[in-house]
Amino acid sequence: MKDLQEQAPVVEGGLQRSFTGCYTSLSRLKRAAQRNLQTLVQTEALCTASWWALGQPFPEEELNHAWRDHLFNDFHDVLPGSCIEPAERDALEIYGKSGQILRRLRLAAATAFNRGEYQSAEIPLTVLNANPALTRVPVEAEFMLSHRPKWSGKWHVQLQDLSGNPIVCQEEQPEALLPFNGWRRKICFMADLPGIGAKNFRLKAVEGATRQSPCRTALNFEPDETTGLVRQLFDHRGEPLLSGLLAKPIVVEDLGDSWGTNCWAYRKVVGEFQPDSRSIRLIEKGPVRNIWQSIHHFHHSKIIIDTIGYADWQVLEIRLRIHWNEERKRLKLSIPTRFKQGDVRCEIPGGVIDRPADGQEHVHGRWLMLADSETALAVVHTGLHGFDCHDGEIRLSVLRSAAYCHEQGFKIAKYPARKFMDQGVHQIRLLVVTGKANELPMRLPGLADWLDSPPAVYAHLPIGSMTKTDDIPYPEILSGESKEFLPRLPQNLRLSACKPSADRKKIILRLQEIAGKSAAVELRLNYPESRYSCKFKPYEIKTVAVDRAGGWKEVDLIDE
Repeated sequence: MKDLQEQAPVVEGGLQRSFTGCYTSLSRLKRAAQRNLQTLVQTEALCTASWWALGQPFPEEELNHAWRDHLFNDFHDVLPGSCIEPAERDALEIYGKSGQILRRLRLAAATAFNRGEYQSAEIPLTVLNANPALTRVPVEAEFMLSHRPKWSGKWHVQLQDLSGNPIVCQEEQPEALLPFNGWRRKICFMADLPGIGAKNFRLKAVEGATRQSPCRTALNFEPDETTGLVRQLFDHRGEPLLSGLLAKPIVVEDLGDSWGTNCWAYRKVVGEFQPDSRSIRLIEKGPVRNIWQSIHHFHHSKIIIDTIGYADWQVLEIRLRIHWNEERKRLKLSIPTRFKQGDVRCEIPGGVIDRPADGQEHVHGRWLMLADSETALAVVHTGLHGFDCHDGEIRLSVLRSAAYCHEQGFKIAKYPARKFMDQGVHQIRLLVVTGKANELPMRLPGLADWLDSPPAVYAHLPIGSMTKTDDIPYPEILSGESKEFLPRLPQNLRLSACKPSADRKKIILRLQEIAGKSAAVELRLNYPESRYSCKFKPYEIKTVAVDRAGGWKEVDLIDE
């Protein structure tokens, strides 16, 4: 083979594009796969940090179990979405089992980070982060105001750091709809978190009512009062980016089989979801964010859309709760932009690729972007891998109700009844971001990681449970309110793994350059405090080992 190397053909781009239905089929599985994978990576990183810095036993057996469950579902016909309904249920239960293991392990890591001298707090709050590409993010927390309801008076919540400094927060409606004078509470706040580690806060109940006014959002956009959607979005220069309503739900004919055999485009619109004008309202407002809600209907289906603008975060978040009851149809979200020329830049495993804006269905990873020479608009999502683009309009595929495990040679009539995919309730989240064309791509992987696995939040977990720390390798990590193991990474790097070495004498960091440019970077670790300078080629992956003496060494990607 070595002698034939010079003669071998070189192929760039995708291979064997086919079965476009598989980009979207069984969307619950695709969203669960994406969410479970990122939670695995982040939980493993937190367990590694608590093992290395705090002397916790590393839960190798439990993590291996969770990884095996996840990888089993990558099997043919499960993740592609062409299995029967009982197999879909089994796969979702497997993801649930893996997720339950990870929740226990993250709680154990939170408990480890909360060792040390006891800190008095009326309502303690602990936040774990393992996304070193994104450390300033919105955090939501729910908790009980006190051990028993406060039956009289008006009460509000104050958020503080452990030094008593106030932190701006916003109270919102919690999940529980309880009448007990606000016993159950929810807050949202912007938190500056460690790259990998924990941060502690205090909450306390304060007598008296507060009034919250709408904030001015960091990302400039205009809500549409007649539909509840976003009418216009502006770039950093104040220039409009949209040519129509953002994320308008449309229904498209989809007569393909489970694989979408010989289906190359889904462009025949058979209807649109219509807004209920009575539903359009601002449901939450305050110093952190504003939330607009609208309800939209099509035949027997409906969508509840929450559009969220943040005061101190240049991101537009869209949450959809979809009740889908259609057959042999596809739900798409229309994103019409001013970018009429050029291809669509998309995430793929290990890098990016440009897909043609030819109106045909294409596949991508967790984000896609349109741009001109100056400005870009990107959409980050939770597992919506199919899309088409034509004349500057992205149509993102959300659901498809093909028949389960159906091959086109089997003809389907109205009767007898058959089982169709993606029926029922779905929770979808999108982030829409804008920025300079040469800078925005570096933000997107971190946002995608946050969307799949946001920081873990624990209310009422005691902060500090012991004073003796002789058995902790690095007890100084417990001395502050921000217990940071790994600081924020340089903007052009993404962490894809943080784990113990095979001999348990080092930690292993796997990093990738994500900007597509050669770069010299400096990596830092807090425990032991050390630095390492190295060079990355475009999209290069490096695996680095760090020992307890602060020595850094690049190691083989396969062995570690």
